[in-house]
Amino acid sequence: MSEVEFIPAEKLKQQFYCLGHFYSLVFGNGTEIPCRSLLEILRKDTFHGAVSTEITDLQSDALVIMMNPGSSRPLDPEQGGAAVSAHEIETGLATQPLVPTVPDTTQYQIMRLMLLQNWQHVRIVNLSDLRNADSNRFVQEISLLEKLPSGAVHSIFSNARRNEWKARLSLNNGPVIAGWGQHPGLEKLAEYAVQSMAGQELTGIAVARHPLRFAHPSPRNHSHKVRWLVQMAARFRPQSASF
Repeated sequence: MSEVEFIPAEKLKQQFYCLGHFYSLVFGNGTEIPCRSLLEILRKDTFHGAVSTEITDLQSDALVIMMNPGSSRPLDPEQGGAAVSAHEIETGLATQPLVPTVPDTTQYQIMRLMLLQNWQHVRIVNLSDLRNADSNRFVQEISLLEKLPSGAVHSIFSNARRNEWKARLSLNNGPVIAGWGQHPGLEKLAEYAVQSMAGQELTGIAVARHPLRFAHPSPRNHSHKVRWLVQMAARFRPQSASF
């Protein structure tokens, strides 16, 4: 396996920053769930002084699809996002400002890939907007939402948010990367994502015998993190023997 420089988080913080759309999804029965619909990872030297409201209309160098936002949170706890009804999501009336976020280990891993590929801007969406760091509880939460009217709107790949996804896809100037992991409870959402690609190729580390599962960018084992970087870089630059 070719070696890559595994840059520590402290150095990555000096080169990148993250902005996210946070909101609380509210259903008719009173259920309210913290969510994040979008994350932008940006090179500081390229986007210094950029107006956050303009970022979502810019072309990204790559678009990454992850499982869910996990424990992602805004830098300022007061910017956790306004309450948004499922109806507002369905009708496209919901708007959330981009606010600075606290990067996590997965986002640092994407930053490392950005350095390898010389990307300036990567956009991240998720199979589900639900912010829950416990993957098993997250999947249980999805199952409960399926029983509610408009319960599917937590996913950008739902029919109600088709135009939103098309807009994200049209504003991407590079590969679409699948990194949503291997949880069997996500396969229905993963299938929706694959079907929504409109003929565009999906890039990722596919899991053998499971066409809807892709390796997560930041597994717990350090050597597996490095392996993911090497394998992904090889997909974009197969002519390179080392990095």
